[in-house]
Amino acid sequence: MTNPRNSLMKAVLLVLTSLFGTAFAAEQSSHDEAVQWLERMNQAVLSVNYEGRFVYQCGKSLEAMYIRHENSEQGPRESLSSLTGPPRKVIRDAHSITVITNNDGKLQVSRQPAVGKLTPLKSLQLGELEQNYDLQMGGGARVAGKTGVAILLLPKDELRYGYRLILDKMSALPLELTVIDSENVMQSRIMFTDLRITDVDLGSLQGDREEPPEPENRDPEISLASLEGGADPVDVPRQQPLKEVQQTDASWQFEAMPKGFRLVSHQRSSSTDLHHFVFSDGLATVSLYLEPMKEGDKAFEGFTTLGSMKVLGRQFKGYQLTVVGEVPLRTLEFLANSIRPRGS
Repeated sequence: MTNPRNSLMKAVLLVLTSLFGTAFAAEQSSHDEAVQWLERMNQAVLSVNYEGRFVYQCGKSLEAMYIRHENSEQGPRESLSSLTGPPRKVIRDAHSITVITNNDGKLQVSRQPAVGKLTPLKSLQLGELEQNYDLQMGGGARVAGKTGVAILLLPKDELRYGYRLILDKMSALPLELTVIDSENVMQSRIMFTDLRITDVDLGSLQGDREEPPEPENRDPEISLASLEGGADPVDVPRQQPLKEVQQTDASWQFEAMPKGFRLVSHQRSSSTDLHHFVFSDGLATVSLYLEPMKEGDKAFEGFTTLGSMKVLGRQFKGYQLTVVGEVPLRTLEFLANSIRPRGS
C-alpha cells in the first residue's frame, strides 16, 4: 500500500523541481539573448559609420560632445568636439591623435601617437565578460528618440562595478552606458541625445563638412582643414612631433593580478622613463603609471577621486606610482601592491 506521506513529498519535490527548472531556464534564456545582442553590438561598432551628440554625466559634472566616427580599410577615423566649455576638438586616425583648442581666438595644436579610441561606443570581449559578469536582459527603454533594449552586466565579485547598457533595437549601437557601484549609486553615465547612421567621405573629418548647427555668434571653427590648407590661422604653433614611445615590458612585473584582469598594454617613453600599464577585464580598464621622481619632488600619497575615476598614489622605489580606474579602490590597491622590478 502506498504511503500517503511519501506520495505528498514526491509531489512537492516535483513541483519544486519544476519551479527551479523554469527559473533556471528563464535565466539561461535571458543570458543567451543578452549575448546575442552584445554580439550584434560588437559587429555594429566595428562596421557602422555614425555621428551624433552625447552627454557625459559624472557626479555633478555634465559635458556635451559631438562625435563623428567612420571606418575604412586603413582603420577608424574619429572626430570629437566639445559642445560645452572651451572649444576643443580631437581628431584620431590610425597613426595619431590631434588635439586642437581655442583659447581667446588663438588655436593651439598638439599631436601624439594614436592610443585607444575617442568614441564611447566600443566592442566588448564577450569571453572575458562572461567570466567576470552575469549577463542578463533588463527590459526595454527609449533613448535619443529610439527604442532600445537594456543589457545588465552584473559583477560576480567586488573588484568591479555593474553596468547597464542600452542598445538601439534597429542598429544595435549603444545609446547609453551607466556605471553603478555595489550600493547602487551611479558613478557615471554616457547617453546619446542624437545618434545617426551615416555614409560619408573620410575627408569630412578634416572640416570639409559642416559641424552640427550652432548659434550665429559661435566661436571660430576648429578644424584640420584650416591648419593644413593655404591660410595660416592666427598664432597657431608648429605641430609637435610624435613622442618617442617604445613597447616593452622588460623592467617590471606583477606578482598577481586582480581576478579577471589582464595586462593588455605597456608603453615606456625612452626619453622620460615613464611607464604606462593598462589592464582590462573585458569591460573595465585600469591604468598604472610609474614616473621617475626628481630631487625635491613631492609624491602624491593616498587616495582621491577624479569624477568617476578612483586614483591611488604612492612613492615606490624612486618613482611616483599612480593607479587610475573606474573600479573599486580595492582593485587599485591590488595592482599597486603587486608590481615589482623584474628579477627582484
